[in-house]
Amino acid sequence: MTISVPVLETLRSAFLRLNYTIDGVHELLGDDAFQALFRHEPVPAWLATTTPQERETSPLAPLVRLLLLGEPQSAEEISALFDVAGHDLADLLDSEIFQMEDNGLYRVALDVRPANTGFGNQWVFSDLDGALFPAATRKDHVLGVGEASLSLLRATPLDTVDSLLDIGTGCGIQALHGSHYAQRIIATDLSPRCCELAAATLAINGVYVAPEGGLLQEKTVPSGPRVEIRQGPWFDPVADHEFDAIVANPPFVVASEKITHSYRDSGLDLDGATELMVRQSPQYLKEGGHATILGAWVHEQGRDYRARLAQWVPSKGVDVWIVERDCVDPALYVATWMKDSGRDPADPQWRDYAAQWLGHLADHSVAGIGFGMVFMRKATGPSTLLIEELTAPEGDALAAESLSRWERWDNLQQWSTDELLSQRFALSPQAVFVDTATPSSNGLGTENSSHSVYRSDIPSFRHTIDEPLRAVLNGLSRDGLSAGDVAELLCTVQGWDWDIFRPAMCSALHALYLHGIITL
Repeated sequence: MTISVPVLETLRSAFLRLNYTIDGVHELLGDDAFQALFRHEPVPAWLATTTPQERETSPLAPLVRLLLLGEPQSAEEISALFDVAGHDLADLLDSEIFQMEDNGLYRVALDVRPANTGFGNQWVFSDLDGALFPAATRKDHVLGVGEASLSLLRATPLDTVDSLLDIGTGCGIQALHGSHYAQRIIATDLSPRCCELAAATLAINGVYVAPEGGLLQEKTVPSGPRVEIRQGPWFDPVADHEFDAIVANPPFVVASEKITHSYRDSGLDLDGATELMVRQSPQYLKEGGHATILGAWVHEQGRDYRARLAQWVPSKGVDVWIVERDCVDPALYVATWMKDSGRDPADPQWRDYAAQWLGHLADHSVAGIGFGMVFMRKATGPSTLLIEELTAPEGDALAAESLSRWERWDNLQQWSTDELLSQRFALSPQAVFVDTATPSSNGLGTENSSHSVYRSDIPSFRHTIDEPLRAVLNGLSRDGLSAGDVAELLCTVQGWDWDIFRPAMCSALHALYLHGIITL
């Protein structure tokens, strides 16, 4: 399936003329119907686009009904909507964006919708998912911009890089996002259909899609961001390259080696897809380069899952920060992914399918499946690994955090205990202190029972603190005493033993600095 350049130009022209953008659709539908649409509830959007007033005043309404709500329309209606006729109309209708039904009407056959990843309006091609109107899920189904894709977008650093590798590009959304911070991009996918739809996504947004083999030959490509799309598994299409950055949304679903849906099944047993990415990514990074990977991993019965993940990390040459956003039991995991592919666990015809999947997980002592982000940085010397659990909804907005985290991590690895205490820290401008009060033991009012501090931009980084530590934090200033001097002075005033207080203070400073609650 190939969508020609003239067809893409026809679509783009119509989308701009009719304001088929996130803002345009929002304005057309209103707040309630717009939110309902993205919750996969189509009826409010139908009502908002079928009133007589909308039919007369908004040319966007029939386009929304056609592309987002799946309303069949005649060739004449589509001709008027896209302002094309003759051969141009024939090319549009024959482009596989539409399919003709028995009654001669045309229904949309691809999901073509606006998106905004933080750089203004864009459009994305993917397969229909049946969420807003009936549509079958293909075995080579190409996912649109779902929660997993958005999580990866929110976690990917936006610092300018020269070269970027997008592994498992799917509909092309990560490569499209990358075109705003990377000059040269190679996007790969095992699925030929993904490669084709990714190319369409990039092209309709004005991103140059280079022929294979032409990306790294400077004189053959124009100035500005450009993308080369290569079909093949994992790192095979880029065996001889190194990159400044890697971003990956691979088929990471924890299952057996059997492939039933190419967008989610890797052909590797259990969490083998995430293991492969962790083990191999460092080989394709330039010195100091970084990777942002979406993944899943197994929690085995009776074993700390962190020990499993630690086995994947090469012994030298890479720093790894793994953030677990969620962990669910096998039953919920299997039911969620079955529903995602249109297989209802309550339907008797799919009971054996669910039973085999759950049986496979049970055979391998899987007690839970974790999901989250893997951040990697190519380094010299022995590898380091930090695993954290940030399960609050805000826990994945880490794009601005990941690179600064490495700087803080480097400092902590280099500082001795005395050097840590000698730093003149200050509270982050985003630091927020919270006092928790409970009824007093004597029944008279309330009394403070605990204190905590967190960053307003990342609330998941929450630390419970006591009164002495709070007093030290209140005394921190870049122009004042060092953290150790503030703490030792407090001990002197309060009559506390500094030698006993010192280890706890060092541990607290280490954790608070790592999370950016105190800064240099």
